[in-house]
Amino acid sequence: MISYELFRSKRRTISVEVQSSARVVVRAPLRVPLYEIERFLALRQDWIEVQLSRVARRRSIVPQRTHPREFYHRGNLITWGWQGANLAVPARITEDESARRWVENWQRDQAKQVFEEVIREYVPSFGVHGLRYAGLKLRKMKRRWGSCTRTGVITLNEHLIRVPDTCIRGVVVHELCHLVHMNHGKQFRQLVADVYPDHKLADELLDCWTSVLGAGADLVEG
Repeated sequence: MISYELFRSKRRTISVEVQSSARVVVRAPLRVPLYEIERFLALRQDWIEVQLSRVARRRSIVPQRTHPREFYHRGNLITWGWQGANLAVPARITEDESARRWVENWQRDQAKQVFEEVIREYVPSFGVHGLRYAGLKLRKMKRRWGSCTRTGVITLNEHLIRVPDTCIRGVVVHELCHLVHMNHGKQFRQLVADVYPDHKLADELLDCWTSVLGAGADLVEG
């Protein structure tokens, strides 16, 4: 039997969910006996195993961290430190906690710079609609990679700097297309494809990274 986490509540049915972190979560009514839950899972074991295999394949694409000073940056693993590291922390900073804050600030600055460069690259593709772009904001978000307001302000998850550049471009183009269509209808999807033909591959790759970075949360574009 596949291992799982069980949550009981005042619900009427049993459900099973395979999360992007490879957790199997079962939700069941308060008084349903355990043998009924086990029978329910046995009937769905093939489906659960297929979902777990998909999660494993997605996670295998993302390089795995092997050192506490490693972090993801633009799809690569970078090591920070004082000597022999990819990213050198200033010598004046001597404590690990202060160094980690310095690295976070460095990566946030990098995110702003990279995101703005990609936006400048693609805004001309939207012609007069590009004039609606009103600026960029960075935020830490748990369930969204980006969003665009009706006033033309684009907000990007600062953690987006961790994923490969093709994914960053995909999210930026997605949000810029909202300057033209404030929905996800057929015209919106066609515009995304016209501006960024590789968007499907970028979305698939982003799903793989979300499986690792999202830690179970389903991050989506706005």
